[in-house]
Amino acid sequence: MIGLTLLVMVLMIALNAVFAGFEIALASVSAGRLDLLAREGKRGAAAAFRMKGNMEASLAVVQLGITLVGVIAAATGGAGAEESIEPSLERFGFGETTTQILAIALVVVPLTFVTIVFGELVPKVFSIRNREWVCMTLAPVLEWFALAVWPAVWLLEHATNLIMSLGRRTDAAEKAASEASMLQELRAAASTARTSRLIGAREEGIIVGAAELADTPVSEAMLPAEHISLLNLDDSLGVSLVAAHNDMHTRFPVTETPGDPQRIVGYVNFKDIVACLRMSPDRPNLRGVVRPLPSFETATSLSQCLESLIQKHTHIALVKDASGSVVGMITLEDILEEFIGDIRDEYDRLPSYVTASGAAWIVGGGTTLRGLHAASRVSLSSIETDGTTPLHAWMEQRLGRRVRGGDVVREQGIRVLARKVRRGLLLEALVGPTGSYSDAPR
Repeated sequence: MIGLTLLVMVLMIALNAVFAGFEIALASVSAGRLDLLAREGKRGAAAAFRMKGNMEASLAVVQLGITLVGVIAAATGGAGAEESIEPSLERFGFGETTTQILAIALVVVPLTFVTIVFGELVPKVFSIRNREWVCMTLAPVLEWFALAVWPAVWLLEHATNLIMSLGRRTDAAEKAASEASMLQELRAAASTARTSRLIGAREEGIIVGAAELADTPVSEAMLPAEHISLLNLDDSLGVSLVAAHNDMHTRFPVTETPGDPQRIVGYVNFKDIVACLRMSPDRPNLRGVVRPLPSFETATSLSQCLESLIQKHTHIALVKDASGSVVGMITLEDILEEFIGDIRDEYDRLPSYVTASGAAWIVGGGTTLRGLHAASRVSLSSIETDGTTPLHAWMEQRLGRRVRGGDVVREQGIRVLARKVRRGLLLEALVGPTGSYSDAPR
């Protein structure tokens, strides 16, 4: 009889281990991972994904199984204590009450220890380390068990949902919380991969940044309308070429009214201007080469914007508010910089050089005022007394805004002309005495 009792109790502890291990494995594995395994045709993955999708019912199955196992183990242990241990204790002269207490204690204490270690801790630790395998192995079996006890599962599931609905948040709040949780999981996974040296810090930033594109409106990455470099629709090809050369961009929005972003009618590629000058030098303006320019509302997410630009094979787009007014411009480069970081090409670095040009000097935007003075004897006043201010920053201080191609600053008989500008950065200026050159970009 003792052997049968021990066999039943060992079997119950083993079943408890199965339920406890599956519970922690199902709770810790991600639904996305199970979905991917199911699509790959892994055995048991589909069943695990179904159970993950209905956690209330799955937890009800597990708790029902653990409760039944516990009841059977307790009843078996109690009966074994009464039949096998109490008679042995009575021979030592203990009273009836003392004998019963000692018999139960001699069963409960070892049973509790063995159940905690082998029925809970060991299977849970194993399941955390092998969550996917545990879920795929046990899910089909537990689905059959759930089907066998479905009335009890249905009752427990609906009772749980009823109680939880009393304090349930709105669907929008639940969705936001779910998205935040998944994003946090992604951050944790990327951080773990970096710590394990599977990826670098830049790759980690790309992963997290790309995931955040869906929650970032285009208005946070756009170039404000007042900083857009515009070409005029009715300007000649020659004038447009010079203006485009000064700003060092590839694509330029074209406006019907000079300087007015609200009258933008499209955009033109620098290559189109060059090609037209070669093939049709007599063309009077840009009207024949303007391309359509898409637009997005300010609330459009960067992920939607990126997808649309890729599908339309377009690199730039306007950003408009609810009233239809142009508030900015977005480019593929702007979107990529949101999760890659600053992308700078050879034209984005501020060069440092001073070259004589007649009575004036051609100066790189990165040249310091001290370097300019040493090479040309031209002195420009600055807030800093050590002369370390670059020419680009000095010109921004004097203008009180970002530098544009063709801007002119005069000081103490010296005139500084912005010759080449890219993304608001002064790449090259013409510096010389007043009257040594005309106020027009070359």
